[in-house]
Amino acid sequence: METRLLRTLLVLARTGSFTATAAELHLVQSTVTTHVKTLERQLGARLFDRLPTGAKLTEAGERALAAALDVLAAEQRLLDTAKGVLEVSGDVRLGAPESMCAYRLPTIIADLADRRPGVTVHLTPVGTRQALDAVHDGVVDLALVLEDDPPATTLTAVPVGTERIDLVAAPGHPDTGRYFLLEEGCSYTDRFARDLPDVHPTRFGSIEAARSCVVAGLGLSVLPRISVADQLAAGALRSVAELPASTLFLVTDPRRTESAAVRVVREALRQASG
Repeated sequence: METRLLRTLLVLARTGSFTATAAELHLVQSTVTTHVKTLERQLGARLFDRLPTGAKLTEAGERALAAALDVLAAEQRLLDTAKGVLEVSGDVRLGAPESMCAYRLPTIIADLADRRPGVTVHLTPVGTRQALDAVHDGVVDLALVLEDDPPATTLTAVPVGTERIDLVAAPGHPDTGRYFLLEEGCSYTDRFARDLPDVHPTRFGSIEAARSCVVAGLGLSVLPRISVADQLAAGALRSVAELPASTLFLVTDPRRTESAAVRVVREALRQASG
């Protein structure tokens, strides 16, 4: 069995899109389809349901994905051994909160690319629940989550830093009123909402949407300082209050043996966040 078929399985499981998978693997879409059909024929099982919303793993597909991760990890370890630690290469799938993806990780990944050009990081914005599920299911190799306490999980969650959180408003806007918060599941906004039971916030799926409403003077929001630093410096926003910081946890699956590429990325994240 060719390992390129297993790589196609992994990427399609993560993206849920034949088109996105083809683009990431630098293939034409028909080749991705051929890879999946070939793998299904070799394994004697249907691996994906083709739905209007995209490709979704079947139960057989989920079992195949777990085994494929082990096979590819073993292949990468063999390559790492042959090449030596100075020539580490491979793909690493990283899930992280939107604020990390947009404001912190690009610099870290760019620096890593300069030092380890053979390592390619595939970044996926995810909330905490999605991140834990993705690590557990092998859809990503490791993840970062922002939480007040270690997440309740059988996975390994190691604190690697903290993130300052601010209640922000536009200059001249009153300190109370309408609130624009991120979707439920975001630890620091959920904490704020619990502390103000009479508040009925408007929920957004992105930091940019919430921040734009606050800049426009429509209300207040609770956001990581890194995501509003430019607006605070320019005077477009003001910090009403500094809220308790959230802890940044690095999440990995102890059941899986890390490739050298994953170890390199994990260490880079730990050093940059520490």
